[in-house]
Amino acid sequence: MEYISGRYEILDNNDKIVCGKLYKARDLENDVLVYIQLLKDNKYISKSFLPNLIDESTMLNEINSYNIAKILDLGIHLSHEERYFYVVNEYFCGIELKKIIKGNYIDLNSIVTITKKILKTLDTGYSQGLYHGSLSEENIFVDENYNIKIYDYCITKANKGVNVRKDNCIAFLSPHQLNINYTDKESDFFTLGIILFDAIFKKMPFGIGKDEAEMLKLIDKGIDWNTVGINNENIALVNIVKKLTRRTEKYNGINEILIDLSNFMYVKADIEENEEIDEFDEEIDTQINKPKNKIFQKVMLLALTVTMLITVITQFR
Repeated sequence: MEYISGRYEILDNNDKIVCGKLYKARDLENDVLVYIQLLKDNKYISKSFLPNLIDESTMLNEINSYNIAKILDLGIHLSHEERYFYVVNEYFCGIELKKIIKGNYIDLNSIVTITKKILKTLDTGYSQGLYHGSLSEENIFVDENYNIKIYDYCITKANKGVNVRKDNCIAFLSPHQLNINYTDKESDFFTLGIILFDAIFKKMPFGIGKDEAEMLKLIDKGIDWNTVGINNENIALVNIVKKLTRRTEKYNGINEILIDLSNFMYVKADIEENEEIDEFDEEIDTQINKPKNKIFQKVMLLALTVTMLITVITQFR
């Protein structure tokens, strides 16, 4: 077992701890479950990060949103001459969105349901002047009823808008985060587009670069839409992804995205209804034609019998 600060016992770790990953742990002092993560001190992290995060977490907890994970404790953890920051969050009985996507447990309706909840949670933060800045499939948790809890709020803002570069996060960063370390709500929109693409097609839209420069080149190259299955059912959702991830003519706010998602659901429902009607019509047509087919068969059998009788009588004359 691994212990952080002598107080938090990590429960779901069988190997070396990965920095930035949320681990289920037990708070030995209060005997409750929590989530804890370690952030390795690196060149991207400001010297004022920890005091800033203490201030930001206080304001975050005052928002008191069910969908935003509260920060319960913060501190410094030293291990093998390495310096880490630890962040303790409230526990939520769900699983990472990444596991749902990679496990193929999600359909288009569920994708839209979860996306709407993510957007409404982001809107709650924006109303308080708080962007996220480090969204990924690993810090969005979903339960069996598709309720969500978003973690890592305030981490980027406490670091003066610079993403702290968690392990494997580079593929979720917006171009201006990669290029000039600037974060705003458009960064969240871009990241949401990446998550949506992966949820629909089970692959990252731009791939994963080894560093910022390569990742920017991949983004500039664009998404190869010929390699994915676009059809009548998902095309409206694909258009939302395109608008979230492009450089110009982007969404200006949450409501615009929610409207497009609602329109997608309306069109999808209409398509499904028409398909059900077509199937019903085919079934009715089959039922109507079935008696006709039986009558036709009887007539043909009678005609064949008469023909055979005439042939036999003719031969005996």
